[in-house]
Amino acid sequence: MSSRCRNAIRLRKLSLFGLVAVLLAISACDNSPAAQTDENAHRALPELSDEIPAIQNAAYTEGTRRLVQDTFDSIQTIQNKIRNEGLPWMMETEEVRISLAEYVFTLKTKELIYALNQLTVKPSGEEVLRHMITEALTVHHAKQIGITVTPEEVKGMIDMQRRAMKGTGPKTSAEQLTLYIMEQRIRITGLSEEEFWNSEELYSAYEAAIYMNKLMGHILADEDLKGTESYEALQAELYKDFRKKHRIKAPDLSELETL
Repeated sequence: MSSRCRNAIRLRKLSLFGLVAVLLAISACDNSPAAQTDENAHRALPELSDEIPAIQNAAYTEGTRRLVQDTFDSIQTIQNKIRNEGLPWMMETEEVRISLAEYVFTLKTKELIYALNQLTVKPSGEEVLRHMITEALTVHHAKQIGITVTPEEVKGMIDMQRRAMKGTGPKTSAEQLTLYIMEQRIRITGLSEEEFWNSEELYSAYEAAIYMNKLMGHILADEDLKGTESYEALQAELYKDFRKKHRIKAPDLSELETL
């Protein structure tokens, strides 16, 4: 097996932390009404640790529980205000579709993960919006070059995470915190647990994650390319071209946060 192939396999091996990161990084699920996994559980997800630091070192304490709950309460309140006031801010093009509620969710959850990692510098709104746009462009590009993702692949990955979350056995403090984050994440959707796991938003989140991972694998398999450097260069070029055609400005949330 070549080193390039080994790297591709390594990128696909993620724990429960990485699985939850998919949901925090991509899916907003903003409509209103464990660590041990099998071998298949480690496949078909992109490496997100560069964008969202892992929380393996975060402790499950009263303080961190309160921080998580307050964050998701804030997200829920702001999203309700967006709906009630009919604020339809959205970036919508052929390649990218981002609602204001999705942007709020992504910004706040990234701030949460940074706080749990005790990082003093929070991601800016511009950085978060660029990340969201880049992911959407990456998925679009993957589709354009013929990469496909089947419903069976997506449903298999969703079922795998659900089993991982239901898994029994001793859990580390950080794993308990990860599961608590997911509980709060489900709570604010207004959906039952069953509805959440079968929602279109969740399906779209995992479908996008698998598209990105397959594109990464496609690049890693090409010996003429430079592995992850080529993947990152492609993303930078996609964003650069998109920015030439569209005005990009992160929304001001100051009024929405004055509750």
